[in-house]
Amino acid sequence: MQLTREADYAVLCVLEVARFGRMSASEVAKRQNMSAAFLGKIVGSLARAGILTTRRGVGGGIALARTPDSLTLLEVVEAVQGPLAINQCLTHPGACDRQTNCYVAPIWHKAQDDLRAALNVSLADVISAGDAAHPAAGPIGDGEVKSVKGSEATAQ
Repeated sequence: MQLTREADYAVLCVLEVARFGRMSASEVAKRQNMSAAFLGKIVGSLARAGILTTRRGVGGGIALARTPDSLTLLEVVEAVQGPLAINQCLTHPGACDRQTNCYVAPIWHKAQDDLRAALNVSLADVISAGDAAHPAAGPIGDGEVKSVKGSEATAQ
């Protein structure tokens, strides 16, 4: 099982906005070295899923629709990639005619449950763990982030 590039970029985009607050999609693309056109498609998916809000014009850009502690990596990944499953039999019961006598079905179920549990971590927890693991790294942008509250970050 491998995450799509779209899911990877979605996570990077949402974390950037969670850390630094409202900004344009082109600014996220520039900071993360991504294609702005590809990120635009991803932002649309994230907005439809209720993860980001978008606003055009002066003072516009993208922002989190909810607080970082109420959004999970799993939600972000599934918003752009669809339901996370390591095998088709887990998302489409009955699709496999061997399911009732399958020796590995319990292993697939446990592996999927473990993966979903690992990704069911809040953005706030991801940011805290990243800040603790990389204290000297600081932000990608101009100012050093001192705190994150909701979807707005305080730069100093």
